Amino acid sequence: MKFLKNRKTAKGITALIILFSILLGAHLSLTKLKEETRSVFYQGGNKGEKGIQTDLEYISDQCYNLTVVAGRYMNREEDEVNKVSECLEALKKTDTPGDKYQAKEKLIKASMELHDKLNLMNLSEKDRYYCDSFPVNLKSRELIISHNSYNEKAASYNRCLQRFPANILSRITFVRPLELYE
Repeated sequence: MKFLKNRKTAKGITALIILFSILLGAHLSLTKLKEETRSVFYQGGNKGEKGIQTDLEYISDQCYNLTVVAGRYMNREEDEVNKVSECLEALKKTDTPGDKYQAKEKLIKASMELHDKLNLMNLSEKDRYYCDSFPVNLKSRELIISHNSYNEKAASYNRCLQRFPANILSRITFVRPLELYE
């Protein structure tokens, strides 16, 4: 018990409590900021802005619908149809913004190859209209994504982690930078 009544011991314990409080506070603050920034990717940030994830789901739906149209004129086992289906699954399985971006790029490339093949076929009026509007719908959604505030906010968060004292505290508390959608 004398050990606990010693001034040096009391100072040491107090210093440890203060250090623990600083680290815990830093971790909680940085994690909260990270989650707020990450939510912009999924739910949007500014008034009326939707998250990039919503736009990716729209693009996925458009590409899936293209495979439905293709199923009316082609065998569903053809390479172009399979490639789009594989890319759709790959996009669903991604977790990070960077991986989602790469998967979206592959999906659009595969879908445009299928689109080009469909354009050579004799399509019904309804299907021709869908095929004609398909690239425009994708470009429109990509333009919307390009104006999303996620990358700007994630870059700002990452810059915050590079400044003192966050640069030291983030390493100690294992808080990592956010991945950009690119």
